[in-house]
Amino acid sequence: MKYFFSFLFVLCAMTTLGQVSFPAGFKLIESDNLTGEDDRYSNGKYVFQTHLLFRPYDDYTWNDEKFKQYVADGFGFPFYLTRDSLLWGTGKTNGFYSYIVVDWGGEAFELFSKYNDEDFAYYSKWLISSIREYRNKGKMFRFPRRFYWISGSKNKRPL
Repeated sequence: MKYFFSFLFVLCAMTTLGQVSFPAGFKLIESDNLTGEDDRYSNGKYVFQTHLLFRPYDDYTWNDEKFKQYVADGFGFPFYLTRDSLLWGTGKTNGFYSYIVVDWGGEAFELFSKYNDEDFAYYSKWLISSIREYRNKGKMFRFPRRFYWISGSKNKRPL
């Protein structure tokens, strides 16, 4: 029994090691996915969400020129490679301004809004600098995930 609780503790601790603390005012918008993979975080004007990107070919070098073009084609606007191998791009799609940073593992972190103002620029800078800060600390930048106990109870409780 103690091994079960130890395993449960490690599982819970691993999911929280790289979880981001959002700027003040951002709240969770839960998706239908119980793991929280499609959750969004919003303050009513700006929204953060993630996209997991896959390589369409058998080259496992992330954020190279081929992958940069693949991402640009997928999102519909140009992307640029930083000196530390992050991809970033910004553009307007379907009436929304979007700023996307693709990390070293192929996960895209997106900020979008109908407004392209000073706050949008502030949150864009917060996103890319936070990704770098987490990496410098040896942590993975990840949005918080929800995990629910599976039980006979009708009440869902996040771990």
